[in-house]
Amino acid sequence: MNPTSARWSGRYLAATHWFIPAALQQEAATLTRAENVVSAALLAATAGPFYALAYHLLGYNSAVTEILLCCAVMLASPLLLRVSGSIVAARELFLCVLFFNFTWLSYHLGGISAPTASWLITGPLVAAFLGGVWSALFWLAMSCGAASLIYLLAAGGYALPVHPVRDMATLYLVCHLGLFVVVLAFALLFELTKTQGFVKLEQALRTINELAIRDELTGVHNRRYLMSLIEREKERSDRNGRAFCLCLLDIDFFKRINDTYGHSAGDTVLRAFAQTVQGLVRGSDCFGRYGGEEFLLMLPETPTLDAQVLAERVRVAIDKLRCKDGPSDIALTVSIGLAEYRMGETITQAVGRADEALYLAKSSGRNRVVCHGQDGLAADRANAASAAQPDLGASVGRMLDGVHCDQLTGLLNRRLLRDRLRHAMDRADRNRRLVALLLLNINKFKEVNDALGYEAGDALLVQAGGILRGCLRDCDTVARWSGDEFVALLEDLGSESDACQVAEKILDRFGLPLAAAGRECFITLSVGVALYPAEDCDLDALLKRADIAMRSARAWGENSVQLYSSAASAPQSERLALKNGLRDALVRGQLFLEYQPQFDLATRRIVGVEALLRWQHPVYGRVDPGRFIPLAEETGMIVPIGDWVLRSACAQNRAWRDAGLPGVKTAVNLSARQLRTPSIAARVLEIAGAAGLPPGCLDLEITEGVLIDDLEGNRRVMSELRAAGVLVSIDDFGTGYSSLNYLSELPVDILKMDGLFVRRLGQAPRARPYAIAEAIVAMAHSLDLKVIAEAVETAEQLADLRAIGCDEAQGYLFARPLPPEAVAALLAGQGAPAVAPVPA
Repeated sequence: MNPTSARWSGRYLAATHWFIPAALQQEAATLTRAENVVSAALLAATAGPFYALAYHLLGYNSAVTEILLCCAVMLASPLLLRVSGSIVAARELFLCVLFFNFTWLSYHLGGISAPTASWLITGPLVAAFLGGVWSALFWLAMSCGAASLIYLLAAGGYALPVHPVRDMATLYLVCHLGLFVVVLAFALLFELTKTQGFVKLEQALRTINELAIRDELTGVHNRRYLMSLIEREKERSDRNGRAFCLCLLDIDFFKRINDTYGHSAGDTVLRAFAQTVQGLVRGSDCFGRYGGEEFLLMLPETPTLDAQVLAERVRVAIDKLRCKDGPSDIALTVSIGLAEYRMGETITQAVGRADEALYLAKSSGRNRVVCHGQDGLAADRANAASAAQPDLGASVGRMLDGVHCDQLTGLLNRRLLRDRLRHAMDRADRNRRLVALLLLNINKFKEVNDALGYEAGDALLVQAGGILRGCLRDCDTVARWSGDEFVALLEDLGSESDACQVAEKILDRFGLPLAAAGRECFITLSVGVALYPAEDCDLDALLKRADIAMRSARAWGENSVQLYSSAASAPQSERLALKNGLRDALVRGQLFLEYQPQFDLATRRIVGVEALLRWQHPVYGRVDPGRFIPLAEETGMIVPIGDWVLRSACAQNRAWRDAGLPGVKTAVNLSARQLRTPSIAARVLEIAGAAGLPPGCLDLEITEGVLIDDLEGNRRVMSELRAAGVLVSIDDFGTGYSSLNYLSELPVDILKMDGLFVRRLGQAPRARPYAIAEAIVAMAHSLDLKVIAEAVETAEQLADLRAIGCDEAQGYLFARPLPPEAVAALLAGQGAPAVAPVPA
């Protein structure tokens, strides 16, 4: 659609919205139906006078009067919609008048042979567009009945009225041409409303996709998307042999800017910095925010010398930049570390070398560009070309490798680690996010040296360092601390459990043998974890706490993880105890279900419950599902546990129904491991059938990421389940892929909007989170899917969800997860018009 057509169609739709009450404009599907009714009435009433004129010219004034009266009543249907708010009433009034008009004309123009008899098809045709299949069938029966009655009257000898029209050929021509034009016009109007719906849908998807790849503060690429672009460039470079460069940029003394001018000024600086750099780079370059005040620039097919010239241009531009903060001008400088990609290395290694160069740039005076691996000639050439600082020396790469890296493993050494840790602690104070320091000790390493020799021991240390690096994220740091000890620095963590999970991941990886002196050698680790920010904790105290935790882990046995605590530690790794206890938990009845009600937002009544698995451990008490469900996935216990959950949830739903309580659907989560189980659909239907639960009362929730892993296989499973009547929901929608392509391919009934979106609602004025949630709901309704919002906790969030047309919701505002007896009590009160929220 070209801009002019789009502008006029937009004006037309805006005019039709005057007839549509605001309550009907909240949901996209309802709004489209209302628009179609108004469009049909306006078209028919507008075309009517032209046909009346034709009949007047042919001398049939009775028909003129009848047509104009019908047009007047048709025009009343949009007004009826505005007054009553009922789409059905307005639609049926219009269809009744349409049916009467062509029945009257056919009867008075000669019966079944009249030129208007074929117009009786317009009633069912328009009804199909406006009301769907059942409405179309009803009016088809009415039209067929009217045609048959007119025929039988004439066949039975009943005298039909005499009309004054003599030129029947002209009347036939007018009627046929009019039928063609009207049918085409109706189709175009309905296509217009559908096209507008898809335009809105495309805009919503663009908004979601844009948010998925952009940093919200600066507008440049976010870290996740930037790393994916660099990974693609690495693959191209490995194929064609053309190297690329990475520049890591750090705003100098950014913490001082925040402390002096405030965080609002800091945000202004970040935006101005990003905008300035973005204006200097080429269209093929990739630039994004790496974290905090650090940015990453990728220069495709660019040799080191050219990259240095561009980096120096950026440094000079930032040096001249001034950011306004009231009457003050904030001056900026930037330090830049540059590294050229080496064929075959990982992106982590390339970024790590750029980070090492950045460290040297900062430690040697800041406001300069340093390239990793420069020799003297290259440094001189770069300095002459870009007027770089002359005091950096010639052998930057050798300085880095010799002074700041461990000679054996290639990892960072103590000196550089302490500096990294200092900066990480500063960022943690600023961003209010956790930093974890992991001290890892190889148990009984002296025995390896004694038995296999020092060369074998060195080989093990090199392998251990590589394994540790592979277990961590790109932003994490690994260093060799001492002979048989390593340190891992984890930044930007959400909770202490994140650090423990990383430690357990490392332990699992070291369960495989390492090669040394031609033999397989198994080693174990003791891991101590210390967290920052913490009370009375500086850099040295944090290192000391990690050491205390590591010694505590070593005291409790091999392959143990201990989190620093002033209190006594548990006698063994809690994770290992939970993993070993899962089978006993299922056998001994330690697992149980709670149910969180789901409320229809239009009626505020309970329409479903979500079954949530709980574990009451005899030692650790109630265990959080986020801790034991991943363990069940690892061990394979998720399959028998999942069967038990499904069987128990179905039986409980059946028990509520047998007790005479209102029927509700029960939502049960399916894990990735269960979904890959052969004949899972038959297994689900067998369990539901054994419990006597109708398939329509079972809702299977599958997370978005799990669905994409095997799209074709999952589609077959879901089609089989839906064919049997089971509902299928996409859980945590919006946190992974949000692709219209897979939504159109997968047979699903419900989208569950992730709590990440819901928690950001309820703000005044309404901001981007509201627009995102509204886009998700509009997209779902356009695809005939229901939307359930999770984690609704405030009345303001509820108000926003109702405003955007969300169908159902669950959360602490309504009810916490409850035992079956409490749910039964709520269902027993469903006779009331609405269920009041349960206090949290």
